[in-house]
Amino acid sequence: MTAPVTLTFRHLPRSGALESSARDIGQRLKALHHRMTACHIVLEGNGGVLEGHGPYQVKIHLSVPGAQIHAESVHAEAGNPLHSAYENAKRQLAKLKRLQG
Repeated sequence: MTAPVTLTFRHLPRSGALESSARDIGQRLKALHHRMTACHIVLEGNGGVLEGHGPYQVKIHLSVPGAQIHAESVHAEAGNPLHSAYENAKRQLAKLKRLQG
């Protein structure tokens, strides 16, 4: 059994659409490696006065047997770093699978 996708929002109001997108990304990553034991996604805003304005940072931390994967991305819009971090994590998972055979 794999662990659930966990989310952390920092300096960013929780949004149903953003949370749904992040959970979907976590599920897609878990589908790429059936033995994943942890998937944690951190969504972070700028923490300044202009709440809801960039830059936005996304960090994805994955645990699979024998490896830890960390991917992150920063962009001006909230949705872009989520997709970029996903692509980064996906590439790392693919490389790990090739190395593990």
